Amino acid sequence: MKISVLASGSKGNCVYVEGDCGALLIDIGRSGKEILGNKDNAGRIVESGGNPDLIEGILVTHEHTDHIRGLGAVGNKLKKPAFGTVGTMDAFLRQRNSPVKFPVRAIKCRSQFELGEFVVEAFPISHDSTEPCGFLISEGSTRLCYCTDTGHVTEGMMEMLARSDGLILESNHCPEMLRTGPYPEFLKRRIAGPHGHLSNHDAALVLRELGDSIHIAILAHLSEENNEPDLAMRTAQEGLSLHAESVELFAASSVDLPGKSPVRKVRGTKRVVCDDQCWQYRFSL
Repeated sequence: MKISVLASGSKGNCVYVEGDCGALLIDIGRSGKEILGNKDNAGRIVESGGNPDLIEGILVTHEHTDHIRGLGAVGNKLKKPAFGTVGTMDAFLRQRNSPVKFPVRAIKCRSQFELGEFVVEAFPISHDSTEPCGFLISEGSTRLCYCTDTGHVTEGMMEMLARSDGLILESNHCPEMLRTGPYPEFLKRRIAGPHGHLSNHDAALVLRELGDSIHIAILAHLSEENNEPDLAMRTAQEGLSLHAESVELFAASSVDLPGKSPVRKVRGTKRVVCDDQCWQYRFSL
């Protein structure tokens, strides 16, 4: 299984997952032009080493703009089905002002469905949207779990995360940076609340439980104002503790924010700061 983080952060989120015979997208929070390209650029899927022709479907976690901004354009271009909970897909359709020319399919949490060679299971998360979910994606014996935009991790969520070989996990903010930062108080409460976003410390606690079973952990949805990739990485390594050397880590920062480059640590190596084009990094699970 190959993984490319095409976008991550408040300006948009999108992940491309490629298996042996097909591929899928998780969320499309950037424009269709950025993801699929046009006459002037190849698009992030191609630049990451992927192939849009392999895509068999789109998984949608929830209806916030930074996760569905490009869903209409990409879906209409690919003509491939989009899958999300009833609440998510209803909210998406209500927001649309233009025709939807691709299948929109509602799924239930805790039930599995097949998408080509992939088996996908959605699970509920805790966020201030209609019916948000994360995804456990399997191909053969390989499993990837996608869990962002949740204010806390429940026991049921941990059961899903523990089944994965690789994990894309939110590490949104540093609590101290959020507390002293420029956001208004109501927004700080929302982010730090049970239906907001995971902090670096929260993510580290999850990784502490999973460090002996996962091979890759990608820290996602980092706040531009209230986090630093290097800080998220350090906190995650502290959480992994003795397992830090055996887990590949990547802190995928905003691709548009100068000075906050992604940080990568390959298993058994020291950390390196990457350039801002995090979608050009491809991970093997």
